[in-house]
Amino acid sequence: MALSLVTAPATEPLTLDEALSHLKVDAGDENDLVGTLIGAAREFCENFTHRAFITQTWDLKDAGFPCSGDPIWIPKPPLISVTSITSVDTTGSTTTWSASLYTVDAPAGPKARMGAIVPNYGEIYPATRDVVNAVTVRFVAGYGAAAAVPASLKAAMKLLIGHWWLNREGAVLNQASPSMVPIGVDALLWPFKSF
Repeated sequence: MALSLVTAPATEPLTLDEALSHLKVDAGDENDLVGTLIGAAREFCENFTHRAFITQTWDLKDAGFPCSGDPIWIPKPPLISVTSITSVDTTGSTTTWSASLYTVDAPAGPKARMGAIVPNYGEIYPATRDVVNAVTVRFVAGYGAAAAVPASLKAAMKLLIGHWWLNREGAVLNQASPSMVPIGVDALLWPFKSF
């Protein structure tokens, strides 16, 4: 199974002004650095929680469909929609599986679990050729706009941005035990972790 980003988020969950305010820094020379840290903090938090924050489009590719009608799990909650499911059929042609033949389960809410796709009652997954990436599921995930991203996730981003802004190297070496990431970040992110 492989994930490929098709359309990146159009905005970040935090604005430059919000990050600068958290850092207690006036706009100016640090804008580029802080802007980079905002993106890095979002990516870190998304990777840790296995979630998408702002609306984004992904392709999930696999060698085939699951056996026995098991679900196709969508690994980036919250799932907004499934755009298409294509597969390489036994003749080698790429076909689109009709949306009328499957059901999409898209749980909602701040801690929504992974979405899933299952064949409708009486339907089966299409037969595929035995090739790499025979099946592609294109889906849209995220909380939507920045205002919909849970406050705990934004707070974790702010802590990371602050930590990285103050400690511009890989570890803080002036401590008894070096710290890579502030402990508060873990506490804020764990409740949102999707497995």
